Amino acid sequence: ERKAPSLERTKGSEILFGVAPCWLALARARRALFRLFLKEPRGGPGRPVRAELALQAAARGVPVLHVPGRALDTLCRGRPHQGVCLEAAPLPFRSLRDAEEPQLGHGESGARQLLWLVLERIQDPMNLGALLRSAYFLGVDRVLATHSNSCPLTPIVSKASAGAMEVFDVYSTDDLQGFLKAKSAEGWEVVGTASRPEDVEGVPVISCSEFRWDKPLIVVIG
Repeated sequence: ERKAPSLERTKGSEILFGVAPCWLALARARRALFRLFLKEPRGGPGRPVRAELALQAAARGVPVLHVPGRALDTLCRGRPHQGVCLEAAPLPFRSLRDAEEPQLGHGESGARQLLWLVLERIQDPMNLGALLRSAYFLGVDRVLATHSNSCPLTPIVSKASAGAMEVFDVYSTDDLQGFLKAKSAEGWEVVGTASRPEDVEGVPVISCSEFRWDKPLIVVIG
């Protein structure tokens, strides 16, 4: 009788789930990768994709295990795995100390201005993932989150981001106020968002359609 594969996890590992997060985590290999779990082949529309994932994992030296669908359900606690789970080390925030200093553009010369997104107190993993997905699609140059009171970069965030978390560096800081003051002194424009101008006191509010983007920009959401 065929012995069932062990589902005991590597200490400190987590389980990514879904095609896009697992595919991009394998492609970029920004974290340690331990095992790829694929649903046992039974045909269906997802089989070619799973075959490609198996080849990609083999090229990285990552063991591939074919398991029943219920085993995948157990691994990711019933979340939508699309027949794919990947055991990997957690992906931490990057430190601003490791970030390269950007080259500031000038609107007058035709160079594209930099756009950074700062996320403060985003604690829901689905919201964080959606913000990362949108930021990556819209060409945001860097994302920064407050470290102590924000959601960590979990598998749920990766799934909600459609895998953007696996290719997009997310930085963190414990001194957001100091960071924003320093950037403002360097010539960056720092803006927040408001749904209703009457809710904002003591700060000038202008319409998005009237805003002139003529310097490096930091958008704060939280």
